[in-house]
Amino acid sequence: SKLRTARRLEGGMVLTVEPGCYFIAPLIDAALADPKQAAYLNAARLADFRGFGGVRLEDDVLLLPGPAPSAATAGPELHVENLSLCPRTVEEVESVLAGGAWPPEIDAAPELGRKWCRPKPGGLGMQRLEIDRA
Repeated sequence: SKLRTARRLEGGMVLTVEPGCYFIAPLIDAALADPKQAAYLNAARLADFRGFGGVRLEDDVLLLPGPAPSAATAGPELHVENLSLCPRTVEEVESVLAGGAWPPEIDAAPELGRKWCRPKPGGLGMQRLEIDRA
């Protein structure tokens, strides 16, 4: 209900979903100076993140017509296929950082509705992969 577009969403559209968390010093300072906002903030914990910047997780999603075959849903008329294949769970990130294979042999987060693929040999196009679900 808060999508920033004036267009009607239709099957076949690809959208980028970009949730983020940023630690911007002037905004943090202003919030801490406002008693109404400061009541909800942990100033000592926020201090740990000063200078960090932030993080944004982007997902590219394909809207497809019809009801969702899984939990990844956009509504009764459309469903979402998640095209982003980067590590998402803590376990996935830690595994990749430790040298683990990506994509994994088992999808530890099937609720994300990821459709697994990788570049075709030669880099032209993508090929679908069959990944076991946890």
